[in-house]
Amino acid sequence: MKKLLSFVIVLLSATLMMTSGCVETGNVKKESSAESGKPEPASKSEPAFGTKQSGETSVPSYTGEAPKTLAIFPFENNSVTNPQTFTPLCKGLAAMLITDLSKSGSSLKVVERENIKALIEEMAFSESGVVDESTAVRLGKILGAQSIAFGSFIVMGNQVRIDSRIIKVETGELIMADSIMGGSDNFMGLVNDLARKLAASLKVAFHAAKPGTQSSLDAALFFCKGLDAFDRGNKTEADLLFRKCLEIDPAYKTQVENIQGIN
Repeated sequence: MKKLLSFVIVLLSATLMMTSGCVETGNVKKESSAESGKPEPASKSEPAFGTKQSGETSVPSYTGEAPKTLAIFPFENNSVTNPQTFTPLCKGLAAMLITDLSKSGSSLKVVERENIKALIEEMAFSESGVVDESTAVRLGKILGAQSIAFGSFIVMGNQVRIDSRIIKVETGELIMADSIMGGSDNFMGLVNDLARKLAASLKVAFHAAKPGTQSSLDAALFFCKGLDAFDRGNKTEADLLFRKCLEIDPAYKTQVENIQGIN
């Protein structure tokens, strides 16, 4: 009986010692983790639309002699949601820039849209007129332009981003690479801002007409659809679409008249 009691006492003592050791070990590990000071890795989140991501760099200002002639080619539509809705902007955006720069009273000579359109049609490119950089350079040489401008746009919800580049035709030098982004309710304002950036990169002055108070993307789309109809030779449809555009924003009057050859 005494032997059994002694055995039980020894067993209980051993159990208590093991339990105490485990608690102390756990405390040491916990303190070690706290003392390390290493924060938990933060979860990565997607960058907001239009924000600059790591790896993107700004292009230094062009210091060479500025070209005196510019050809502006249709922009590529990179919109993901309902991209077909915004396809008319490909040619329309380029046409608006051509009008803005040619009417700004600067010394820059802008190649007429009709000449670019005729060459693209002759070369049997896509209906939107979008061409890649190497093709744009080749067409620029044929048109006698010293520089070319092209780019892309994306419409996401009520936001619009436009990316543009200017290339010197003779050397292939990058003169400008820039982006603008803003609300779709100020589309003409965004185009004006881009035209101003293009002009500044080519070292010429720029004076833009003030956009209307309702310069929405809807007005731009009516204008661009009217431009498509005009290019197809359907003047009746074009006039109807241009009128709808002007009802929303009369500031498009100069754009419409330039397409119709009124001024």
